[in-house]
Amino acid sequence: MNLQKGFLPKRLWLRGGIIGAIVCIVLFLFYIFIYFPTIDKIYAEDIKAYGGTPAWTTTVPLMTGHFFPLLSHFIVPYGFLCEFKEPICTSWSATNEPGGVPWTMEGQAGYCIEQTMTPTDSCANLSEAIGFWGLAAMLLGIYFVIGAAIGGFIQKRKAK
Repeated sequence: MNLQKGFLPKRLWLRGGIIGAIVCIVLFLFYIFIYFPTIDKIYAEDIKAYGGTPAWTTTVPLMTGHFFPLLSHFIVPYGFLCEFKEPICTSWSATNEPGGVPWTMEGQAGYCIEQTMTPTDSCANLSEAIGFWGLAAMLLGIYFVIGAAIGGFIQKRKAK
């Protein structure tokens, strides 16, 4: 009852925003603990045969926005906020080629013909985490704003 006493006197737009944020969190928990595990069980044969579930299974999470944080790996650029300073070899040869740099790849000594700079693994992992949590916070904010807008609309209608 104390929760209700503290919640009811709030302005309707604030209550609506809080309810919107709670709906967002409940939907996220539903997708993670019920929806996706159920889909995985139902379509286990398709996952083995084709490597995934039918495309329509992600439609509902996409419509509610909850699939975007899970897709943050593809949305946020690789190495976002990172300095690209770790070289990797993109073209390797066992024989010395002009401009080749001595390079050992998979235990085999040879020469690297082309190098590309990449971020360190720890920085790349941190940037992915920032992308996930940033998109999750943005989604929570959107749900809060939608709830607040609905609450504000109701508040204006009651004031008339």
